[in-house]
Amino acid sequence: MRAEWQAHIDELLQTYQEKRRQIQDMQTKLETIEAEAEAAEGMVKVKVDRQGRLTSVEFDPRVYRRLGSEELAEAVLEASKDAQSQVAEQMRAAMQGLAPEGAAESGFDLAKLLPERPDDIDAVRERLGILPR
Repeated sequence: MRAEWQAHIDELLQTYQEKRRQIQDMQTKLETIEAEAEAAEGMVKVKVDRQGRLTSVEFDPRVYRRLGSEELAEAVLEASKDAQSQVAEQMRAAMQGLAPEGAAESGFDLAKLLPERPDDIDAVRERLGILPR
């Protein structure tokens, strides 16, 4: 019977390690997410990072002749919102099936959910009288 327990514990540990690897891969992917968007017929371009913060704003030189200050401000906001929506969608897609809804937007470090080795695995083995492999 103990051999069956050992096999089951080993299987659970293997499943745990696979999920942990998947979460680490997802975390790495999340850290690199960014998006770009345009407005005002391409005369305004913005880039945002994974948290939706502006990292770049570019204006076509013609924008100053074609848009007033209010229109330019609206174009920047429009492009920013579009890029932020793209980032949110990329994050939802990357996390689908591995993390609770809204975890990406909160900035939670998902890798901390699953430490490299579960703290209680040795205690379980000890209670069952199974030596670690």
